[in-house]
Amino acid sequence: MKPSKIIISFAFICELLLIGCTSQPTVPMYSSTSADDEANKKIIVRRKKYATGIGSDSRVLRNQMAKTQNVSGVKVKYEPYSRIGNTDYTLNGDFYEIWTDIEDYQEIGIASWYGPGFHGERTSNGEVYDQKGISAAHKNLPLPSYVKVTNLDNNRTLIVRVNDRGPFHDGRIIDLSEGAAKLLGVIENGTAKVKLELIKAPEPANAKELIAKEHSRYIQVVASNDLQKAKELARNLCKKLEKPSKEVFVREYTGMYKVYLGPYMPKRAQRELEKIKSVGYPEAYLLYLD
Repeated sequence: MKPSKIIISFAFICELLLIGCTSQPTVPMYSSTSADDEANKKIIVRRKKYATGIGSDSRVLRNQMAKTQNVSGVKVKYEPYSRIGNTDYTLNGDFYEIWTDIEDYQEIGIASWYGPGFHGERTSNGEVYDQKGISAAHKNLPLPSYVKVTNLDNNRTLIVRVNDRGPFHDGRIIDLSEGAAKLLGVIENGTAKVKLELIKAPEPANAKELIAKEHSRYIQVVASNDLQKAKELARNLCKKLEKPSKEVFVREYTGMYKVYLGPYMPKRAQRELEKIKSVGYPEAYLLYLD
């Protein structure tokens, strides 16, 4: 079970989650439970250059999706990686790399489960944890990811959605939600030997749009309790910055009218913020709008 109240993502917010990495050689799957194998201290995976999903090996993805046939659990679908919870991190002196370039992964090891102490808390990618749902925590897979879990003690299989970090116990490779653990027959003993297989859905035609929606940032320029003043400021900013009207807008929150610019992908958002500050709005700042 994970250490109490560890929410990795909120300590490590990144501006760009989908980062391409250099290719790695193919290595065989191994069992992380082998006590004599020094290499088992690090999880080794098969990798291929991967950034936003463009160029992914369609054959590999088709083979992965085929593994979901007649397997219960959550439905695998394409999702952009979450804007939080996907940066490398250090915990208790141990460094953990997030595999944002992952395409193919298999591992055999010990699964555990976590429940009541975390129910209703935020997961590492900001979602609310439901112990009765079918989800899981993994130390390295990008969030969210889908994994086929096979309990090697009873041959039960289940597709789970990884949205959290953990387990931070030696020799354990995945933390299942209580709901997933129950379906896999892990509840009784608390742990089980399992096989993990990454399942990636092919990206849809609107993948770039979905990625932009998830990772785009906005600039809050000012806030006013006067709607007309806020609208006038937005119009003036459009002229001064030569922006289209849809890029400069006003929203109301709890009685205050806020002027925003955006949305922009992270690098452009930073450039636009510097520009806004240079024309007389030093208090402007970046944020996400849900």
